[in-house]
Amino acid sequence: MNIQHVILGFLMEAPMSGYEIKQEMEESVAFFFDASFGAIYPALKRMEKEEFIEKKVIQQEGKPNKNLYIITSKGQQEFQDYMDSPLSPTLIRSDLLIRIFFGKNTGKENVVNWLEVEKEKAQSQWEYLTKIEETHPIMDPFKKMTLNYGLAEAKNRLEWIQNEIEHLTKEENGK
Repeated sequence: MNIQHVILGFLMEAPMSGYEIKQEMEESVAFFFDASFGAIYPALKRMEKEEFIEKKVIQQEGKPNKNLYIITSKGQQEFQDYMDSPLSPTLIRSDLLIRIFFGKNTGKENVVNWLEVEKEKAQSQWEYLTKIEETHPIMDPFKKMTLNYGLAEAKNRLEWIQNEIEHLTKEENGK
């Protein structure tokens, strides 16, 4: 999976501007795939060169022109090839887990602080995804599967964090 495949997936649904692609990502897949404008626009430029997409310039009064990106048949084939390819290994990259792994090199209070920060993030993710679930009760079943994964993952993180904070706090208090 790369950013081009994700963009092609969104463009399979409808033509979009770079800004709209970013918005769609933030409102749907950001908890498992995130990309900045600094990654999206260069990818769009490469994809246009590779003829996976075409750019249509929309004239707008009083605003800059809008670039609308449309997937081509070559882009559709590239996306289908990606969908038919074997899965890549799922890798988890976590600054929190790396720091905890080397936690003996810092105080337990730092680890607890990191866990508290992560707890706030997990709680925000849970609330955000719950809001999506409430505002979109009818959803494509495959998108619903990813939403359910995000909710389960946020819940699991919250439980794990709470258990680890309690464990560290008990150790600190000599219990």
